[in-house]
Amino acid sequence: MEIIIIFIAFGFLYLILKPKAKSKSKVQKQREIFESYKQKLDENLFGIEDRSLLVKKKTELLKQFSSELHRNLFFDKDEVRELIQKLATYEVNSGK
Repeated sequence: MEIIIIFIAFGFLYLILKPKAKSKSKVQKQREIFESYKQKLDENLFGIEDRSLLVKKKTELLKQFSSELHRNLFFDKDEVRELIQKLATYEVNSGK
């Protein structure tokens, strides 16, 4: 009986004292989201030579990203606008 109580006590101590998983900061999460959107731009626009088609596809993607970001808890309106502006000026490598 005493052994069971000792094991239960050690179990509670382990649960209380075990290291907690560290969550990411808002800035880290925003940076990861920005990098993922840059990667999506690269994947979807790589190799497109026609400038008008490139602009059209990039605009569609930016509208989609903006819509997603407005629903994201990590970004307020100004941060969404700033991120979309950065993505709009991002140049995709055309593979030349």
